[in-house]
Amino acid sequence: MNPRIPSYVFTRNQKDIFNYLFNNEKIERLAAKIVDKGFIAHDPIYVVKEGDAYIVVEGNRRVSALKCLLDPSMAPSASKKRKLERLKNSLGSELIEKVEVYVAPSRRAVENVLYELHAEGKLQWSRQQKNRFIAGVGIEDGESLEDIAERFNVKVSEIQDSVQEYILERYFTELDLPTDIEDKALKAKFQMSTISRLVNRKIFKDRTGFEIINGTLTTTCSKSFFNTLLRQIVTDIVGQKINSRILNTAKELDSYLLASMNKIDAGELNDKVDFNPGKGNNNPSQDDEGQQNGTKRTSRKEFLITRNINYHTGSDKLDVLIQEAQGMLLDTYKNAAALLLRSIIEIAVIRIFDIHGKKEQCMNGNGRIKNLSENINALVKREVWFSDKAYLSDLTRFISKDSASWNSLDSLNRYAHGEYTLPDREMLKQLRLIITPLISMCCESNPNKAKE
Repeated sequence: MNPRIPSYVFTRNQKDIFNYLFNNEKIERLAAKIVDKGFIAHDPIYVVKEGDAYIVVEGNRRVSALKCLLDPSMAPSASKKRKLERLKNSLGSELIEKVEVYVAPSRRAVENVLYELHAEGKLQWSRQQKNRFIAGVGIEDGESLEDIAERFNVKVSEIQDSVQEYILERYFTELDLPTDIEDKALKAKFQMSTISRLVNRKIFKDRTGFEIINGTLTTTCSKSFFNTLLRQIVTDIVGQKINSRILNTAKELDSYLLASMNKIDAGELNDKVDFNPGKGNNNPSQDDEGQQNGTKRTSRKEFLITRNINYHTGSDKLDVLIQEAQGMLLDTYKNAAALLLRSIIEIAVIRIFDIHGKKEQCMNGNGRIKNLSENINALVKREVWFSDKAYLSDLTRFISKDSASWNSLDSLNRYAHGEYTLPDREMLKQLRLIITPLISMCCESNPNKAKE
């Protein structure tokens, strides 16, 4: 629930949080500063007790740095572990094992402190992080804009702007953007302020009917018109064709919008935008041969993909490969098995995009399929396609470049290109855990689906 972490990055446990903070929030630098200057309690660390644990709600970066100075193995990669080991050795016997924290009675009780520190104070979140905080503390729980504004003693319009930007950012993955542009649009450095200035212009609202009510983005214009226009705006911002200096006046903003709109076909009005990010289903994914409903299921022979299900994915090629995997024992022909599972992953990802009418997103300018890493990176950003958010978290970890285990796309890619060590039984079992829910997603829109 940390506002620093983007909505498309899912964190089920402490390890996931560490991975993100280390890669994006300069934890190593903070740890080095603590070693150099000591731990200075310049701002309180706040925690709340939930169940048997104390959850840090303010001071996550400092606590993460302190934890890793005590135990460098918590760092997410070998290089970071080595650096933390050196820093720990520099501390010698001066290890910091305890710090004073404030125990808040609830998350809600400390939200005003967080807003004061990070939305308006000296330790400011990025614009997008502030928006995620506003959405998380109120909108997603049904709190009105007026109530949120009163709680934080700010204008209703400020809360409205944050909610609007949050939902627009979530909508970016619906725009069929090239993956490199989409990646930049979802970064904290992207100029959401320029988006806001444009969509709040009267000419934009009159032409599109753009509105956000109760967390839902709607339009009166066609979806194709709205998406094409917003896609052009995002692309121009990423390409630095427009910014707050170039579009500095009301006249310049309206001229840009008018010129952009006049190039776009109106489209069919029976296809309007009705978008709500939603919360999805957070049930954990389970191994089809593991424990389910408290009952352990065992099999005398283990296959690459379990044999008691007939998968109908809508792709004949994918169905054939799955059937081959269902006939291959886990302990036989491990090299061929690893390459077969990689092929299944690649075709399954493309099939999921195809199901949602977005297959062209998997293609480059020459009409060829993009590399697997790029396509899965684009897939995990489409949260609304995943009913199982726990699986989305697993898939996000699977593509992390910091993973040193066989259960990672980087290891599998290196193996497929003639590098790295040979696959083993455990590696194939781990790949099966990743692949099975992916195949099930391919079956969701097929009337035959997967049948026992």
